[in-house]
Amino acid sequence: MSLEKIQQWIAENNYVEADKELRSYREKEQRYDDIIAILDGSIGEGLGDKKRQWNAIRKGLEINPKNYELYIMLGNYYLEENLKKTYLCYENALHYCKDTKDGGQIQELLAVLTSEYQVSVPKAAIVVLSYNLLEYTKQCVESIRENTPESAREIIVVDNASTDGSVQWLKVQKDIKLIENEHNVGFPAGCNQGICLAQQDSDIFLLNNDTILTPNSLFWLRMGLYESEAVGSCGSVSNYVSNYQQIKDSWKNVDEILAFSDKNNLPMEYPYEEKLFLIGFALLIKRSVMDKIGLLDENFSPGNSEDVDYGLRIMQAGYKNLLCKNSFILHFGSKSFGKLGKGFAEVLQKNQSILNRKWGMNLQYYMYPRMELVNLIREEHLSPIRVLDIGCGCGAIMAKIKSQYPNAIVTGIEIVDRAARIAANIGNVICADVENLDFPYEEETFDYCIMGDVLEHLREPGLVLERLKRHMKTGGKIIVSMPNVKHWSVILPLLKQDKFTYEDAGILDRTHLKMYTFYEMQKLIVESGYEMREVKYTSIGEPEADDKKILQNLIQYMDKPDITTYMAYQYILLAGKEKEV
Repeated sequence: MSLEKIQQWIAENNYVEADKELRSYREKEQRYDDIIAILDGSIGEGLGDKKRQWNAIRKGLEINPKNYELYIMLGNYYLEENLKKTYLCYENALHYCKDTKDGGQIQELLAVLTSEYQVSVPKAAIVVLSYNLLEYTKQCVESIRENTPESAREIIVVDNASTDGSVQWLKVQKDIKLIENEHNVGFPAGCNQGICLAQQDSDIFLLNNDTILTPNSLFWLRMGLYESEAVGSCGSVSNYVSNYQQIKDSWKNVDEILAFSDKNNLPMEYPYEEKLFLIGFALLIKRSVMDKIGLLDENFSPGNSEDVDYGLRIMQAGYKNLLCKNSFILHFGSKSFGKLGKGFAEVLQKNQSILNRKWGMNLQYYMYPRMELVNLIREEHLSPIRVLDIGCGCGAIMAKIKSQYPNAIVTGIEIVDRAARIAANIGNVICADVENLDFPYEEETFDYCIMGDVLEHLREPGLVLERLKRHMKTGGKIIVSMPNVKHWSVILPLLKQDKFTYEDAGILDRTHLKMYTFYEMQKLIVESGYEMREVKYTSIGEPEADDKKILQNLIQYMDKPDITTYMAYQYILLAGKEKEV
């Protein structure tokens, strides 16, 4: 009983005997390493067991993420479904292969894909902006060199008038295309300069210079980009990033973060999450999509919100932005913009105003997933749930649900046309006023219906809830968020200053048609035919100490004294459709 015998059976295509031999060997030796994984995966491939093949490759790469044979096997895995991903796997295998003979064989595999099947993948033009921070730039460039195949990338650095010796160092780097700006042109314009210098067919990878490109991070981004023709851009997760792309952990130093990346940048069964946009610290854009929608909008200079705008433009053109959860890139964070101090907040506010004017709506309201609502969906990961999001905005909640429940079918209703058109790239969305809509759904369709900040905008919310009930499955649930008119930010000004002024946003939003206390919210839900299941609330800020005393005095006069009635900014209600009698 030996590995050589197993290899012999595999070479003779006798996978049944090889399988018996491997099982006996593993039972005796009680070990599983990357060599065993290669044999295990080969047997799975020979027996036509795709699941076994996949699991073996993943286990092997967990043990040794630089084993080139496993990337060859992964390429073979994709042969029948996606030849571009096969090409990328072979290319990555060649990067890690130090054996001249095997390297030649991998090159032959790539040549066959190119010549016989006309399949290849554009290289990535890695565009890095430099503004001082020489040591970070050096670290970033070295990580690119070490962790990407030379044949798969070109490095372009745009220096925005550094004064710390960055230009002098960059000038002597033979593999870097350098643009020297006499003054700081900002992020969008600098990126555009780098993009225009890239080879015409290269995909574009925008990468901050305060990053470390970890092993296989760009590989998995490129795998995501060529998951399908519908993908327009891909972004990474990181230790320092916004837009729900951050992975939080108790790392103590850079070495621990890099060790984590080795365990993260691996094959994942469900690695992708659709996003409305991706943060530009590490953003891979398909060249064919960029050719259609153009460069970054330089109106956002010196930088901020241009990545939001670009993501929406990608979606407007009918493509997807994918967050690749198996691509982790270390980001030190805000090393350039952080120097602006208060000026950064001013730039952020200005650019958000530009963004909202450009898209004709308050995007901060329509673009972000409300996790306090999503988290009330508690189902098995692969459950084929059907979810209706009324007031779906640009589709952020629907995208998050699809990420957490890959088999979910998401549907939306949105009254704002511009938002609805964006959300239609995520799920089946109609633009309509829900009060005037004859629901175009079959009875007993939905497992969940989400209504975040909707009911207070309706003239007859109870009628909408009653009509909705027939389209909910027996046992189906509604998830509702509603502002609390008894919140201290409303009650205290009313008591102290006689002030009850409607505003552009918040609890006293002038678009609200009705006001609700917690009691009235429950009454509305129950009288519409639902059972209350769970109540949560969100809070915002704290009243001053003297004001808190006023509230403590007020609750003495309540039937059931509870300070929550004043601290809850919004109530989150989970209710179930009553079972049919």
